[in-house]
Amino acid sequence: MSAIVSRMDEDQIEVDTGKVTVVPGTMIEPQCATFCLQDEDHTLGNALRWALMKNPEVDFASYSIPHPSEARTNIRVQTSDNTTAAEAMYKGLDDLADLCSHVIQTFQVELAKGEFEYDEEENAF
Repeated sequence: MSAIVSRMDEDQIEVDTGKVTVVPGTMIEPQCATFCLQDEDHTLGNALRWALMKNPEVDFASYSIPHPSEARTNIRVQTSDNTTAAEAMYKGLDDLADLCSHVIQTFQVELAKGEFEYDEEENAF
């Protein structure tokens, strides 16, 4: 399943909507929307909210888990007039992916140095 989405700085692009959808009726204007992330929980919800709020164009970002038995997270985004909620979501996801890549790369560099101690007795179950 895919949809056509417009970004302010680009023409229309095609997006796989199997993972991220706009909750129907929540995008009354381009600067406000609620996105639903399928098969996600607090781990991504809180991290993405943090990444969104680092963007100075985002006025408000929050997340909620509608029900504990449903594997989905709703993220509400409201932006200034200079950008859209969809573009802010793209930037938030890109920024979070960049941060994760940096953490992984930094960890691998430090691990390769081998300058750490490991006590097998302390870590045995």
